[in-house]
Amino acid sequence: MSEASTDLLGKNYFQTREELAKAIESLKVMGKDSGINPARLALLDNLMANLEDPFLFMVVGEVNAGKSSLLNALFGEDFCKSDVVPTTERIAFFKYGEEAHEFDFSKDIFEIFRPNAFLRDFNIVDTPGTNSIESEHQHVTEQFLPMADLALFVFSVTNPWGASTWDFLDRIHHQWKKKIVFILQQCDLRTEEEVAAILEHLQKTAHHRFGQHFPTFAVSAKQAYLAKTSESGNDELSAASQIAGLESYISGVVESSEPRLVKLVHAWRAACYVLGEIKERLGAAAEIIRADSELLSELEPASRIQQKRTLKKCEPLFEAFDQSFMAAGLQAEPLLDAEFRYISALIRKKRAAEEIEGLIFATTMKAVHRSVGAGANAVQEDVQHLWERVSDEMRQAFKLELSVGEDGEPNWKEAHSRIGKNVASATQQALRELHLKDELARLFAQRSKIIWVFIFVSILSILGGVILSMLQINPWNAIAFGAAGGCLALGAVAGATSVRKIRGFYIGMLEKHRETVAQKQRDAFADGTFKFYEDFVALFNPLRNVCQQHRDKYEPQLKIIRETEKSLAGLERILAPVERALNAKKK
Repeated sequence: MSEASTDLLGKNYFQTREELAKAIESLKVMGKDSGINPARLALLDNLMANLEDPFLFMVVGEVNAGKSSLLNALFGEDFCKSDVVPTTERIAFFKYGEEAHEFDFSKDIFEIFRPNAFLRDFNIVDTPGTNSIESEHQHVTEQFLPMADLALFVFSVTNPWGASTWDFLDRIHHQWKKKIVFILQQCDLRTEEEVAAILEHLQKTAHHRFGQHFPTFAVSAKQAYLAKTSESGNDELSAASQIAGLESYISGVVESSEPRLVKLVHAWRAACYVLGEIKERLGAAAEIIRADSELLSELEPASRIQQKRTLKKCEPLFEAFDQSFMAAGLQAEPLLDAEFRYISALIRKKRAAEEIEGLIFATTMKAVHRSVGAGANAVQEDVQHLWERVSDEMRQAFKLELSVGEDGEPNWKEAHSRIGKNVASATQQALRELHLKDELARLFAQRSKIIWVFIFVSILSILGGVILSMLQINPWNAIAFGAAGGCLALGAVAGATSVRKIRGFYIGMLEKHRETVAQKQRDAFADGTFKFYEDFVALFNPLRNVCQQHRDKYEPQLKIIRETEKSLAGLERILAPVERALNAKKK
């Protein structure tokens, strides 16, 4: 569709027709895919082909009245040159063609094909000048009038009273007067006052001769053509040409053409009917997709809800994990107490700290292995119950047996084992982060060193006292023995202080890491449970694939249906009032 025809002449009509054409094209594609009766699609094709019939404009006037210039100005293209037609005594019929060429239709009619886009929507009949028309030409010209949507009678402003045009009007106005428009051309050659006077005279003459007024417009085709073809446009020239009023009138003729409006309404009604038939055929597919999607979309929410219930049910298990760690710490205390004996401080075991940490590690892990199995069993029990309920619903909905195992039941062994491995691994990692062994070994070594210092000093003091006694150096021998006793007492005090320090560190370390260990165990169990439920949801992937296949097959068609339905609903707002007006006119 040409820019000229859509932007200036009949814009609303052509936009409506184009929207309807798009909808019908979509319906034809969907109709073939859904098995609609081919006759229905052929009907749509025929209706659309009728709508594609170009409007026929006929131009009548004397030689040099400016007919060709007017046509070029209306459509903004220099398609109607004076040298196109080999003789001015033949009717020129302009049509659209992919390539420019001419065809002798008859001795009176010369068909001219041009690749001008607007000719898709407008065919032009340019008649010979009425002052040179022959009787046979007149007969052919009159044959075009019944087909014409509009007849433009062009009068030159330099000689609007040519008798030949008025004589021709005398012969045809009674039958075709509703399609006739008077155009006073070349008005730029006269002053405004002169143009106004000529227009008034034209109207009076028409009323006197035919008893009616015809739509009359004064234009300068030359100025209008220059305004449209200049690169930036020219508003002043366009206004001076006064062509806007004529274009508005022609648009009104195009948009109010009753036969074409009837065709538009019929095509729209047929399109709505075919759309309904397609929707009915694809309705089952749409319902399958909706039901499948709705059913499968409930899987994950149901899984999450049940997962929360499972974790809440396992709260006692988490408390048992916490208690097992503290219990392991208590079980390791006898080994710690053994290191507090003075003999242990004097003859220190190099691996004492390692044994204490190892006992805590082994005792905790043993308790975890024992408890986590019960927790994994609880998770499996809940998942199994959910599977039994949901799988039965899916079988009934999809009429399809899920392939999950040799006996038709899922194998949960891997998911069950994964929970135990997750918790055990997390516990091991948390216990390694205690770093208890290294710190205890340092404290044990520090205590042993302090006690040995005091014992060594005491031994030196005793030796000094013995030597002084042998030399009978009094009272220094007594002082030396007293110093030895004091060192032993201080050593005992220092040993007791180091015991309190080490025990405080030990208990504090356990309390400090108690929450960390418990949280890692809880997170690992929750992660294993989450993956357990993920495995449950994954069992329904074959059904998801079936649904995806349905969507891949039908969703594009359903999308086109929605878009076409929206388009036809928009057309209803335009065409329903037109249909009511046409029906009222019939009554």
